[in-house]
Amino acid sequence: MTQEVKTLTLEDLIPGGETYRYAENLYGLQWWGDECIKPGMDTIYAVEPKTGKETVLVTRERINEALEKNRSGKLPSLYHVQFPWANKTQVLLNTGNKYIAYDFKTNQVVHTLEIQAKAANKDYCAAGRRVAYTVGNNLYVDNRAVTNEPAGIVCGQSVHRNEFGISKGTFWSPKGNLLAFYRMDESMVTQYPLVDVTARIAETNNIRYPMAGMTSHQVKVGIYRPSTGETIYLEMGDPTDRYFTNISWSPDERSLFLIEVNRDQNHAKLCQYDAENGRLVRVLYEEMHEKYVEPQHPILFLPWDDTKFIYQSQRDGFNHLYLMDLKTPLYGDTQQGKSGAKYREYLKTRQLTKGEWLVSDVLGFNAKRKEVVFTAVNGLSSGHYTVNVSNGKMNRPFDKTVESSHYGTLSSSGTYLIDYSSTRTEARNIDLTDTRSFKSVRLLAARNPYEGYRMPLSKREQLNPPTERPTCIIGS
Repeated sequence: MTQEVKTLTLEDLIPGGETYRYAENLYGLQWWGDECIKPGMDTIYAVEPKTGKETVLVTRERINEALEKNRSGKLPSLYHVQFPWANKTQVLLNTGNKYIAYDFKTNQVVHTLEIQAKAANKDYCAAGRRVAYTVGNNLYVDNRAVTNEPAGIVCGQSVHRNEFGISKGTFWSPKGNLLAFYRMDESMVTQYPLVDVTARIAETNNIRYPMAGMTSHQVKVGIYRPSTGETIYLEMGDPTDRYFTNISWSPDERSLFLIEVNRDQNHAKLCQYDAENGRLVRVLYEEMHEKYVEPQHPILFLPWDDTKFIYQSQRDGFNHLYLMDLKTPLYGDTQQGKSGAKYREYLKTRQLTKGEWLVSDVLGFNAKRKEVVFTAVNGLSSGHYTVNVSNGKMNRPFDKTVESSHYGTLSSSGTYLIDYSSTRTEARNIDLTDTRSFKSVRLLAARNPYEGYRMPLSKREQLNPPTERPTCIIGS
């Protein structure tokens, strides 16, 4: 008997719909060194990446036993437990406004940090066991006020309307000794009313929003030292009509790097600042374009060489990786890129990846093999790759990639990754993948939630219609 083919409705497709169809998932997967951690409601498993063998690491009952002794409440599940310390048998727990370091080997709470109940924009630093957060428009670290600004000046939050890859407002240094943060003065910006219709009686909430041609907010970057309570601000000059983006630290915490973009958004400068006094050390790179520039990623230093870093640029028409060397300065002659791009290199620079595809994400490094592990995309095709920093060789050509969507998280050593993927016929696969051989162990193959439904035609199929409209009836 022929199975009936159903038609999709908005209720099936929109989250929150009564019949929304969601693919099965595994929540909370993460790395503890090179072991994959698989949390559940009541048990956390360690998964061996070569074989997929699971071993019980700790149970919720055991953790709650230690929390009760410490008067720290209970965990309702283990999905949000974090493993930020690769070389310790400790996990980070969050119970309301408490951050707790718990040793699952000794069943002891080893560190507790309680913050204000109204805390928002929380940023925990595992290296220093500190947490930065905001209350209202001001910034705090470990319950100490870092700023005391009036209304209209916001500290420790995302700025520049979340453009240029900005998603937060605090940036811990690698060892946790310093905290860089945004200070946004929007007191000169006109207020714009938004009506909240979800209240029983509609309410008006004002936000600061510059209409076209009107004055925009002004941003500064501060550096706070928790050990002394002192704060300095970078000597950046007049911040009017300037965007300060993609903040990052040097491994030794002596320098702060950021990419400055002008108001016209056609000129970007990679700048190095002295973290001790806030002065500009030098401009390392400039990129111009007749239409626009759009830096989205902070620089990433090589784990095995703190004088070299990865910079991402679209100057050849596609987003690619470039290796820059702080030890080898150049004069910075203007050079021509593609499609209207120009650039000046003040450091020795070598392009690591190239081709008519783009790097969408750098997952991390394999220090032993001197490789960068990244995700690449071209249209409907994507995949994970490695490139050797020494010789520029990729582990495989991009054209081997098939139509699919991929994203991943890398283990501490860069030997393995958790690969999340999907295709038009496979709703979600989760694999533990070796980054050298790309052999995988499958953790999940989710059943297609649209099984038995008539599917829309792809653009390719619209141009070359099939004789029968596709369905997702599996095994019929």
